[in-house]
Amino acid sequence: MTSTRLPQVDLILRQQPLVELSARFRRDLLAQLVRDELARLRAAEAPPASAEEIAQSVARQAEHLLMPALKKIINGTGVVLNTNLGRAPLPRAALSDAAEIAEGYCNLEIDLQTGKRGQRSQRIERLLRLLTGAEAGLVVNNNAAAVVLAVNTFAQDKKVIVSRGELIEIGGSFRLPDVIEAAGGVLCEVGTTNRTRPEDYLKAADEHTGLLMRCHRSNFEIRGFTESASLEQLCEISRRSGVPLLEDLGSGVLIDLKELPDCGLQNEPTVSQVVATGCDLISFSGDKLLGGPQAGFVVGKKSCVQQLQKHPLYRALRLDKLALFLIEKTLIAYLSPQAVPQVPVLALLSAPLAQLQERAERFAGTICDATKKISCRALSTRSKAGGGSLPGEEMDSFGIEINCRDLSAAEIAERLRCASPPVVGIIHGDKFILDFRTIAENDLPLLKKAIQDLV
Repeated sequence: MTSTRLPQVDLILRQQPLVELSARFRRDLLAQLVRDELARLRAAEAPPASAEEIAQSVARQAEHLLMPALKKIINGTGVVLNTNLGRAPLPRAALSDAAEIAEGYCNLEIDLQTGKRGQRSQRIERLLRLLTGAEAGLVVNNNAAAVVLAVNTFAQDKKVIVSRGELIEIGGSFRLPDVIEAAGGVLCEVGTTNRTRPEDYLKAADEHTGLLMRCHRSNFEIRGFTESASLEQLCEISRRSGVPLLEDLGSGVLIDLKELPDCGLQNEPTVSQVVATGCDLISFSGDKLLGGPQAGFVVGKKSCVQQLQKHPLYRALRLDKLALFLIEKTLIAYLSPQAVPQVPVLALLSAPLAQLQERAERFAGTICDATKKISCRALSTRSKAGGGSLPGEEMDSFGIEINCRDLSAAEIAERLRCASPPVVGIIHGDKFILDFRTIAENDLPLLKKAIQDLV
């Protein structure tokens, strides 16, 4: 297609859809969107388009840009820590005062008693020590950053010894070996995929070793003919060799899940339990089982944590005021004897099955009464913790199956994803299912409208 077959930029900008937008969208940026659209049409060799048609297309793009990409989602997948949907929902108390902190000034790095410069994460460090029993702690922007900081501090150009069976790949195709090497460490694999013994670490540890590392299998499991060194054994090897030990705990939990009513989840050590083994450093996430915003924590021995705090990378990986505020409010919730209802992740994991069944059956009844074209029925489902946590473990749950005349399960799923707010569920065979473990009570009116709008 030649350029003469497309209208000029100035003519397109004079069309009514873009004239109306000019009060909300800078004209120079609208012009750039027009040029981009013209370039796209030329590259695609599209049929000739009028100035009005192009202006309408650009106006739709501009309206889309004026709306934030992130939006509220109704999560009907039953996966509590759904990575695609933002992982942990935050405690309401963590959000209550965030706007006040954001819109003005705050005491981020000033000691109000002395008037001198303070430390931005000092309060969080105190809370981490109290809640985990560790000698010291710090926070960075995610758990991968915590691993990078530890490797670069203790093992730059030195060996990092890791079991071959723990060389995991995390979300977004980021692989632990690549993270270690990018941080300046020299990866040293020991053992085999399914069996790694304590002597494998002992044989590999020498004067060129900077770090022993164990990765908790928080997002996969190995079954069958297996063997691995315990954390206690690795702590002893660390003491004998003089090489610090990093336990990448992944999904850190502060409350023993076995004590949660109606949870049924078992195989996740608490951060306190790992600290008690004498491990030098323990890293874990903030937005998984802890139930806060994205962050990476490191707790452990004071001498080791202080080395991390003095490293130049620590400043590059530190958090801003809003993230620190949200983390602090989340940790404060754990000071209460009634922490479970205050932390949404824990509340969702421990929701009684009878309660979920009652809500699903009641809701299904309201839909069936509202229309003859849509039918819903309550049914048993299986939920997961998700987010790289508790692999292989599931919980009994309850949800609803939605049927709509003339619509397949895939079509129902697509239409609900385009609802306002979007609704995301599960396609199981030819059924579309919403698991009620991850659907808040106050979202039910919105969900009802979205389902009724299917037709």
